[in-house]
Formats: sequence, C-alpha cells, structure tokens
Amino acid sequence: MLGVPVDGESLFWELVEPLLSNAGVSPSTMMGLPCVRYESSFFAAFDRRGRALLIKLARPRVLALIEDGTGVPFAPAGRTFREWLAVPDPDPMLWRALLSEALTFAGGTAPAGGDGFAGFGTEGFAFLAGLERDNSKAFADQHRAVYRDALAEPSKAFVVAAGARLAERVAPGVRGEPRVGGSLFRLANDLRFQPGRPPYKTHLDLVFWAGVGGPRTDPGLVIRLTAAEVLLGAGVPALSGARLRRYRECLRDADRVTALDRAVEPVLAAGGELSEPSRVRVPAGIEPAGPAARYAVRDGLYVTRRQPLPSEVTTPAFVGWCAEALVPFGPLLRWLVAAVATAGPAVRTRRTPPAAGTR
Repeated sequence: MLGVPVDGESLFWELVEPLLSNAGVSPSTMMGLPCVRYESSFFAAFDRRGRALLIKLARPRVLALIEDGTGVPFAPAGRTFREWLAVPDPDPMLWRALLSEALTFAGGTAPAGGDGFAGFGTEGFAFLAGLERDNSKAFADQHRAVYRDALAEPSKAFVVAAGARLAERVAPGVRGEPRVGGSLFRLANDLRFQPGRPPYKTHLDLVFWAGVGGPRTDPGLVIRLTAAEVLLGAGVPALSGARLRRYRECLRDADRVTALDRAVEPVLAAGGELSEPSRVRVPAGIEPAGPAARYAVRDGLYVTRRQPLPSEVTTPAFVGWCAEALVPFGPLLRWLVAAVATAGPAVRTRRTPPAAGTR
C-alpha cells in the first residue's frame, strides 16, 4: 500500500501514473496547474496553492462529497467551478478512488489491477472468531494491529477495486468510498443507539450504494465477512416520509409488485432471506393477503444470503468472486433505485440504527 508522501503533488503523480495506461489519458496543464485529461476532457489536477487534489464530477456528486466533508468547493479568485471538487488531505486510498471515478465520468476506464487489493489476511478471521469468544476492550486493544493489517486496511483496497466492477456487473451507478461513513464501518459498536449490543462487531461490513443520499440512506449492496461466512445482499435502510410513501405507492402497482417478486424469488429459492418485518400490520391500501403484503410490513427491505467463506477471500480474486456472487441481487437493487433512490443534492440526516436484517 502506498504511504502518504509529505508532498501531495508527488502523491498525485504516483496515483495518476497507472491511469496513463489508458490510451486516451495524458498529462497536461490547466490554469497553470499540473493536470490529467481523457482525450479533450480535463478530469483531475493538483492545486499547488491549496495542496489539494482537484477532480471533475457531476454536480450532484460534487455537492454530496462537499456535504459529507470529503472535499470543498474549488473556487479560485472567488469563482466557483461547479463540477470541480478540491480534496485537501492527501489520503492515498481516497484520492485513488476519486481519480478513478473522475476518469470514468470523463468517459475513460480505470485500469484493472492498480488497486492494491491482495486479499484479506487469514489472521483477521481468527481475530473475528476471538471477538466472538471475548468481546472485551482488552482483547480488541491487544489485537488492534491484526485488525488493522488483516481487515481494515485491505477493506479500503477492496472498496477501490470492487466499485467499478460492481457498477459494471450488478447495477449501473453503484459506487463505494474507502472510508468510515462511506463503504466502511468502525469496529466498535455505537452503544448510544443500542446499549444492549456487545462493545465490538464480530464481522466486517462493506457497502456500495446508488444515489446521492449516501450508504445509510440509499439502496445498496452489502458484503459482510464473519469468521466463517460471507453474507451478500441488496436492499435499502428503513424509509420514512416521502420516500416511504413512494415505496408504498410502488407496492400498490400490480406490475411493479410482479417485477419485485421476480427480483426477490430467485434469491430466496437459492437460500436467501428477507429482513425482519418492521411492523405487525399491513399499511392501509395494501391487501393483507396480497403479494405486496410481505414487502409492505417492511419499511426497509433487505434480501441476503449466507455462504461459507470462499478460498478466494485471502486473494485478489475475491473482488471478482463478490461481483459474480452479487449479480443475482442486481434486479432487486435496480428496482429499489428506481423506486426510492435519492436524487439531487445530498441532505444530511440524523444517524439512525441499521435496518433490521443488516446488523
């Protein structure tokens, strides 16, 4: 994995170098700044004055990244460039992911194999098994370096490697961000919301989502690694307000319910499960004995399937394994995106506990 150079410009060129293998990518200058372009479109640059990575993305995506604190507006001399984002902190994993995303937005294709994912460490799964036996701060602190090296750091590389593959194989628009609050989660549980939970998670979760609201709001794909299993799934966290109303409107449309059944049934037939219901009674306007009832009692919907950990989990091939294993969840994700994905500028919402069935 790359270290963090003192000089952000050195990091910029270090990360840009693999992108130059794309036939349409070339180094250039923009407003006197070192930059890189795909054919005639500039998509990234380095701001020497602000010591920041500059990337060009769709305006809603730029607003979402500003809202979640990833970057700030690029506004030299008071003029805001609406499709450009400045990311000031040199973070190799984050910068690499954003450069790849910007290249894709410009019309290019990020090269495979430049992501650095080599597999998760076997000792990491022994650590998770240990937490199942001893979920104490003393145990977690004693093995924190194992968690970091075998699980936490490889998970960042996995997100970078898997994002484009999932968008290609499972559902367009799916993306991930290699940071806590994006595709990653902290090891420690937040006991403010669920004080009865153990102090530490005994699993590693990775999420990829579609929409500008973010992974705790929008439909997405879930990968959960435990000491012995991998759980794969697709769904959306608990809905409320206008989005819950849109969801129920879809459930009152017979054709849409039929399409949802077609997306869900093959996964259930292969051993998948629906998340737990969030209410006892079916909402008004939906037939309690009808095909939509099982979805209507869930304000958030997940379908997941558990499998034994594959041998690929400790190798770079785990990226491709997950992409193929998640293909059957694509129809459900696409149905949910059409029904309830957020659009436009991201809106920060109060953090809520995870949806039932995804803990």
